[in-house]
Amino acid sequence: MDERITAARAVDAEKVRRRPPPDPPQWWIEYGIGIRHTPERAHTGDCPMTSRGRPATAQSVREILLTTPGVLACPLCRPDSELGLLDT
Repeated sequence: MDERITAARAVDAEKVRRRPPPDPPQWWIEYGIGIRHTPERAHTGDCPMTSRGRPATAQSVREILLTTPGVLACPLCRPDSELGLLDT
């Protein structure tokens, strides 16, 4: 019986190891550090320029870029262009 339990646990552990990582979020909002903790930049989800922030929806990124003063679109991944906010 112990052998069967050990074998079953090994199979479960192998399944966990083989599980692919989750897909990155489609959009990302980078927040500042400190007391204010306000949005600073918007990114596409696969942008390598930030590791601090929160996943976001396309609508929330669009809204932040259009209405929040001081929030920039990342110059590398260009979420403003991807969302159609700029004439290309």
